[in-house]
Amino acid sequence: MKLGNILFIARLLATVIILLLIDFEQLVLILRSIDLDFVLLANFFELAGFIVWTLKWKFLVDKLERINFTTLFLGLMGGNVLNTDVLRARTIGGFGRAMFLKNVTRDHGHANWYATVVMDQTVNIFVFSIPVIFSLLFVFLFLDIPWWLSILLEGITLILFILALFTYLSRQKINRSTIDRFFYSTLKRIYDFSLFKIIRNRFEDYKIFEELVIKGLNEFAKTYNLILKERKMLVRDIGLSVLMYAFIFGKAYLIFKSVGYNIPISDLIVSLSLILWISSIIPIPGGFGIKGLVMVSIYSMVGIPLTTAAIVALIDRTIYLFFVIIIAYVSIVIMRLFHIGERKG
Repeated sequence: MKLGNILFIARLLATVIILLLIDFEQLVLILRSIDLDFVLLANFFELAGFIVWTLKWKFLVDKLERINFTTLFLGLMGGNVLNTDVLRARTIGGFGRAMFLKNVTRDHGHANWYATVVMDQTVNIFVFSIPVIFSLLFVFLFLDIPWWLSILLEGITLILFILALFTYLSRQKINRSTIDRFFYSTLKRIYDFSLFKIIRNRFEDYKIFEELVIKGLNEFAKTYNLILKERKMLVRDIGLSVLMYAFIFGKAYLIFKSVGYNIPISDLIVSLSLILWISSIIPIPGGFGIKGLVMVSIYSMVGIPLTTAAIVALIDRTIYLFFVIIIAYVSIVIMRLFHIGERKG
C-alpha cells in the first residue's frame, strides 16, 4: 500500500475517533455561541507571531547585510508554505530560507545565510525548552494521565536524555582526530553512495566535493560564531522569541475565549507546550485528522471537555493552515510577479 493511502486512512480514522468522542448537541450549542471577535483577534495574533519572527530573523540577517523587512517577510512565509507544524517550522530545516537570501544578495553564500537561520532556530529551541520542561514536570507530578500517554512521554524524554548524555560524553571522550576521521570517511561514503548519483554527476572528482563542503562548513561556523559573540543581539533575539511564543499561546487563549471556555493559564501552557513538542518530534501528518486527535487528547488530559477541545483544535488548525497555505502561496505569487528571490547572474 502506498504511503499516501496509509496517511489518508490514518487521517480518516483519527477524524472518525474525534466524531465518536464529541457530544453533537453540545457541539451545536458551542458553534452557535462562538464569539467571532475573539476568532478575528486570534488571527491577528497569528499574523503578529509571523511578523515578530520576521523581525527576529532580520536582526540576525542585518549582521551580514541589510535586507528590506517586506522582502524577508515574503521569503519567510513562502519558505513555510505547507509546513503544517507550528514548532517544527521554527526549529528544523530552513534551507529554503537560506537559499532565498542567497538569491536576493550577492556578497554571501548559502552557508553564511543558513547560519542566521540556525541561530534563529537555536534560540527558539532554547526558549521553548523552558515551558516544555515545566509542562513535563507538571504532568508527571500532578496529573493522572492515561498509561499510553505516560509511556509515550517517558519514552521520548528518556531518548532525548540519552542523546544529550551521549553528546556530552562524546565531547569529553572523543579526541579531535577521531572526529575528523569519522567526518571524512562519512563524507566519502556519501559521495560513493549509489542513491546520491546526482552528487557525482555535479562533482566529477571527490576532492572538489570535499573542498566545497569544508568551505561551506567554515563559512557557516564563521558567521555563526560572529553572531554568537554579539551578546546584546542574543538577548534581543531571546526577547523576541519569547514574544513570538507569547503570541502563539495568546492565540490559543483567545480561541478558548471565543467558545466561552475560561482556561487557566497553567493548563494552557502545559497542554499547548506538550502539543507543539510532541507534534514536532514525532512525524505526525498535518491537516486536521491526526494532528487534531493529538490536540484533543492533550487538551482533555488537563480537564478540558472533549467537545470544546475538538472545536478549539479545529479553529486553531484552520487559522494556522490559512497562513501556511493561502498567505504563503500569495507571498510566492508576489515574489514571482516582482522577481523577488530569483537567482541572480
